[in-house]
Amino acid sequence: MTFRPKFANSNFKKISLDNFLKKYSKDNPGMDSKQLRKDLINFRQLKNDGVKCNCGNDLWIIGSAISGKGCFSCITMSADCSDDFEIE
Repeated sequence: MTFRPKFANSNFKKISLDNFLKKYSKDNPGMDSKQLRKDLINFRQLKNDGVKCNCGNDLWIIGSAISGKGCFSCITMSADCSDDFEIE
């Protein structure tokens, strides 16, 4: 069964790719920031190309780059993304 949110994932806090990488690297010092950058760019392109999550919702770029392809709701099992970031 796939979880589908009631609302579109449009309430993200927008962040630039570089600012997200700085913030994430600071909070996760062991992370391979070069690979994360590649993954973020890849999932941003996939989203721009219209690729969707298996449930039909838009991809969450940040979540997909960290945990695998998916939308916010499928990755977190939550519909409220108002406290989370998305690459602008």
